[in-house]
Amino acid sequence: MRKIDAVLFDLDGTLVRTFIDFPAMRREVCERARDIYYAGDTILQNNDSLDVIHQTLAALPSEQREEARRDLYAVLERHEEVGCERPEAIPGATDLLRSLYSQSVRVAVVTRNARRIADSLCRRMNLAADVVVAREDTSTYKPHPEPLQVACSHLNVHPKRTVMIGDLWADIAAGIAAGCAITIGIQWAHDPPDRFGRAAPTHIVATLKDAGDILLAMTR
Repeated sequence: MRKIDAVLFDLDGTLVRTFIDFPAMRREVCERARDIYYAGDTILQNNDSLDVIHQTLAALPSEQREEARRDLYAVLERHEEVGCERPEAIPGATDLLRSLYSQSVRVAVVTRNARRIADSLCRRMNLAADVVVAREDTSTYKPHPEPLQVACSHLNVHPKRTVMIGDLWADIAAGIAAGCAITIGIQWAHDPPDRFGRAAPTHIVATLKDAGDILLAMTR
């Protein structure tokens, strides 16, 4: 009996390799947050650009938030666009998606990237998904479970009948919080051994083929 109805994938670093300069992105976000929107040191100490933006917006008067949101998110999208100009295929990605479709398993891509960037990557890299949940689609982002819950709602599946696959702790933490049946962490050869921190995946694999072997056992 089949144990899952859908697989939820992270995009960047899981299904496709991009070259976004995240430290440079964070520096520019922090500079604008500090110099234009007067974000304090507590906010600027965040390692995550999205955390910096959300906390900066929360500290602003409501009438200033929309303009600031557009301004700061434009920084993210500009860095994403440059870093995604020459994406590289991750071995096994398209084969894995085709295999899932052949078994009538639904597929969602859940990413913190902008919609325009995510759709472009999926199209150029032949990554067919039933649903793509991008940054603009939710009020929160991984590691919060909301993006995964939105994907499940669009797919009309229960999170307990899904698998989350990703290469970062935020992917795994989101999968656990959403109540996915299992989570699979992709730990590439160059990754540190503590890649996933406290967010312990059900399985850690070295390739998408290894992930596919686990999924095959759950879809028979």
